Amino acid sequence: MKFYFNVCSDSANEEDREGIDLPSLADARKEAVRAAKEMVVDMLAHDDRIDGMRFEIVDESGQLLETVRFRDLLGVD
Repeated sequence: MKFYFNVCSDSANEEDREGIDLPSLADARKEAVRAAKEMVVDMLAHDDRIDGMRFEIVDESGQLLETVRFRDLLGVD
């Protein structure tokens, strides 16, 4: 199944036009978490804000399947 990882914030959205073939939504979530962690490290190194940043995982029809919030990866409330 093809999954798309749109990068979203409170002020902008970047649509993933290529997507990636993965066997399941669980695998797509793992990929989103891995990529988000890399992005968070880079954003923190550059003093960029991560509030509101998230991956929205969508299917080929554009249906939202899951959201991975960058903030949730920090383990803080």
